[in-house]
Amino acid sequence: MSLPPVFDVAIPLIGFNRSGAVRMVVHVANAIAARRRRVAFVVPAHASVPPLDMRTHVEIIVRGHSRGFSDRVDFVTHLPEASVYVATNYQTPLLIDLARLRSRRYARIVYLIQADEERTEVAYGPQPGWLKPALHLVAKRSLAVPATRIAVSAAVADAVGRRHIQRVINPGIEARYLEQARQATPLRRLRRTDVTDRLTVGFFAQAGRLKGSTVAIDAVSRLSTDSSLRLLALDLPGAPAMPDYIERFSILQAERPVDMMAFYNTCDIFVFPSLIEGFGLPPLEAMACGVPAVISDCGGVREYARNESNCLLVPPGDATAMAAAIQRLVDDPPLRAALADAGRETALRFPVERFASECADEIERFLRDRSVS
Repeated sequence: MSLPPVFDVAIPLIGFNRSGAVRMVVHVANAIAARRRRVAFVVPAHASVPPLDMRTHVEIIVRGHSRGFSDRVDFVTHLPEASVYVATNYQTPLLIDLARLRSRRYARIVYLIQADEERTEVAYGPQPGWLKPALHLVAKRSLAVPATRIAVSAAVADAVGRRHIQRVINPGIEARYLEQARQATPLRRLRRTDVTDRLTVGFFAQAGRLKGSTVAIDAVSRLSTDSSLRLLALDLPGAPAMPDYIERFSILQAERPVDMMAFYNTCDIFVFPSLIEGFGLPPLEAMACGVPAVISDCGGVREYARNESNCLLVPPGDATAMAAAIQRLVDDPPLRAALADAGRETALRFPVERFASECADEIERFLRDRSVS
């Protein structure tokens, strides 16, 4: 008789980071571990620090010793034996399938698709042009690997192809945001991290064309002569160059670690300029903090964003429309208040625990089937 797999669930990741997508995967792993299942993350050495605390039954297996080709080869060629593998990137389903064939063990694959990766990671990715045809092929072949595929939004399901998707499960925001959303009286000025009397318009400045940072910079720059406004950027690694009249939150925070909630609470208007998003957590987090949002209509946000009801939607990439929407909120305090109230109600409908639990249910179903067989 063959020995049982070492782990119930194994999750190979290209690497840990603080992105919303990776945080969602960690929440799923914790939800599975809460059911007393053994879970393992397999990560490369250069990105092996998780963004959240792990439950007792979650183990981190580090492969490789240096950032580079040898590290990646070691990572992709050594996966532990498991009953269920969770794929979270377009490259991993094929790698998992190879691991299954190599071990000659039957294992299920659950593929959590959080973006139209053939566009976001390949077509618009930083890879050299000569490599892109091969990566497009990998993305298409990954959808042919036998798996239960979960999309995080209808937009992702439509982009990938509905025939490939078995479930659509929306991500959610973490408990501390929900606690803030439940406050009956927002009194946002009392929660501000500064004392300015000007309205603060905030946005993320970060690397990557698809995040739309240059669009936001263009939009807010059109409002720079308004002395009643303060323009603030959460300047993340790789942020594009910005004019001096846009303040950097890193300076406001001094040497403290970046606190997203502190940033939202410093804003009176939050601007989300992404060109493509699988779901888009930041606007929901801002809504939970009582901040009215101007959001680009970038796909996944349609799961919760309702124009004129809980936010203002603008066409992606349109700096003129974005500037006009910001100006409208500046000029209309009652509209800001109405959108803030509706936004908090919206945020409360998207707890991360529900997302993690429903994903864990899909995985648990395969674990139960295996134990019965």
